[in-house]
Amino acid sequence: MQILVTRRAARTLRAGFTLIEILAVILIIGILMTFLLPRIPEAIDSAKVTACKKNLQEINSGLIQYKAKFNRIPKEGGVKFFGCLISSGVWENTKFTADKLRCPAVDLGALEIGQIDNPEEWFKPLDHVTGGYSSYAGRDIKQFPLKDFPGSGKEAVIADDNEGDGTSGNHRTTTVVLYASGDIGTFEIGDLQEKGVLDGETNVLKVGPDSPVDELRKLSLD
Repeated sequence: MQILVTRRAARTLRAGFTLIEILAVILIIGILMTFLLPRIPEAIDSAKVTACKKNLQEINSGLIQYKAKFNRIPKEGGVKFFGCLISSGVWENTKFTADKLRCPAVDLGALEIGQIDNPEEWFKPLDHVTGGYSSYAGRDIKQFPLKDFPGSGKEAVIADDNEGDGTSGNHRTTTVVLYASGDIGTFEIGDLQEKGVLDGETNVLKVGPDSPVDELRKLSLD
């Protein structure tokens, strides 16, 4: 009987963790955190880039709907180029649809529309819409009219605006672009630096007339 009790007690004692086992687990968690924590910002930004691409795909579908409805592409440039999807009635005027007209990586509070409580007033009427109403730049349709839409994959129609002044990008290293073909492209800061398009100290790709990339000069904020 004494032997049986001792064995049961031993099994009971071994059911817990020893100090060495606990320290080993803590060490493993520490190693994982060392490797994973620096990658968290990259993972978050990657998710935002993916969401941005989805928005631009939705806008492209909206522009195709616009052309089917009016037999032409929007005649306004800049943010109005795609803001007209709501003001014209192609898209229902709701916060859900209005949110598609801005890059999800940019905080709403940083935009002019963030100061307007009612989302139904963001893009309707269109005459008061400026570059501060979105974090996307639209085609400068007056300076660079599109001969056809859907059209060439070399003709940029919408892109991240990168705040327009070249001081900070919508994403940390990536600029997302929608082309007239419906394709979504990206520019990476590192690639542009390697090609000499940007110098090593420039970490933002300007979008608009002053852009170092030819196709992005065809876009405007206003």
